[in-house]
Amino acid sequence: MESFLLHAQEKEALELAGLIHIPSGTKLPEDWRGRIVIHWGAAHDEWPQKQALQPIKAILRAKASAKRDERLALHGIKTVASLKKQGQVKDERLAFTHKYKVAVFHLQTLIVYEKKETLLLSEKTRLEQRQAGVNSAYFEVTPERASFHVRRASREAVKAIYALGLDYGLVTIGVLPTGHTLVLDVDPVPKLNAKLTQLFAQAIDRYELALAKEVRRKERVMLGSDPEFLLLSPQGQVVFADRFLTRAGEVGCDAVVLSGHRLILPLAELRPQPSTDPRELTRNLLATMHLAARAIPDESLAWLSGGMPVGGYPLGGHIHFSRCWLNGHLLRALDNYLALPLILIEGDTTRQRRPRYGFLGDFRKKSHGGFEYRTLPSWMQSPLITRGVFALAALIADNYWILPRQPLQEPDIEAAYYRGDKHRLQGVVARLWKDLEQLKGYEIHAAVLDRFRVRIESMEPWNEREDFRKAWKIAPYHRKEAIEEGIML
Repeated sequence: MESFLLHAQEKEALELAGLIHIPSGTKLPEDWRGRIVIHWGAAHDEWPQKQALQPIKAILRAKASAKRDERLALHGIKTVASLKKQGQVKDERLAFTHKYKVAVFHLQTLIVYEKKETLLLSEKTRLEQRQAGVNSAYFEVTPERASFHVRRASREAVKAIYALGLDYGLVTIGVLPTGHTLVLDVDPVPKLNAKLTQLFAQAIDRYELALAKEVRRKERVMLGSDPEFLLLSPQGQVVFADRFLTRAGEVGCDAVVLSGHRLILPLAELRPQPSTDPRELTRNLLATMHLAARAIPDESLAWLSGGMPVGGYPLGGHIHFSRCWLNGHLLRALDNYLALPLILIEGDTTRQRRPRYGFLGDFRKKSHGGFEYRTLPSWMQSPLITRGVFALAALIADNYWILPRQPLQEPDIEAAYYRGDKHRLQGVVARLWKDLEQLKGYEIHAAVLDRFRVRIESMEPWNEREDFRKAWKIAPYHRKEAIEEGIML
């Protein structure tokens, strides 16, 4: 067995232990050679030499409501405290249309309970209804009855658990009359009824099966991507991509949702063929750039990459992963060993997309069975940066079990990430890179990664207002210019 449930004989833990198929107890057996310790509660000893699911430090931090809300706000997750700080709360007693309790285990929603609230009634009427038991209970929401608010509450709950450094818990969500969603509470060691006990036990067993399969995976991860870019006229005006492109295809346009759920299609998007070889993926990306050049005949339009080259138009450089397991360990490795180093060379305006976009651990499941990692800005400023990102993503995905550091679990490092504090992160990134250099697969991409490391160490920001076609020698910048070593693909 690869995992072990460690507890202090709490009632819920003992009930779980009676249902799960992995070993459990109050201490690890001396001869246990597994990989992951699943903590239930914080009343037992920690085992720092073992990787953890639900670290004790994260449990204690989540129980302190002020620290919890501060960290959630850092990730762009709304709480009552954050609304008060912004002056958006006039009445201490907020009215909600709905409340939800969402049970989460390892990036998955296990069950959602809903409570419909009574609004805009007199205090006397509310008291009478409470005494009569009206709207006083939470009821299970079955998947076929999941409304927009239920789905949104589920997403916010998973996001909140991850943001707090947790791996499971019970999250209470409130929906305001305006439609805004607030995280009201996060219980990292929830009380379990019979249904929840069964669901958590099943989730633990599924985790063990997936873990055992993943640690024995021999095939290399399949990488894909869909980086976005913006078209800018010589007069400095954004030209919407749907003027030239359709939504489908290797080169298409992507949407931005405005207030009132209004949809616009200003962003261009490249969708190269995936590959297990980062070098081939770069060549495939270049091929889509040439397709885009033919589809967008107006050569006077600048192609802009980065995070926020123009205010109000955030760009992403999503990396797609398949043939591997979507799990919190991999996401945290990508956050620490890929997103964190990229901060050192981001443009001055890139940070403006965070935290609404670019928050840590941002992922989306894909229909092909894999997932996309959505935290990164668009990284197409140069072939070197692109190849470095692809090579690093592949290296991490195939070796993340032996990448030990998680500096982003420290609040000051996490805060430095969100504000783009390069000098605070410089030493942290240097230590992370030493871990990467020790990996057996590093030498495969050493030529690219060593140059990428030098670029990162320079801390020279990319210029988000520079047309990235110049670096890639895409028309009209392919004329009368020699092919430089930097773009030999």
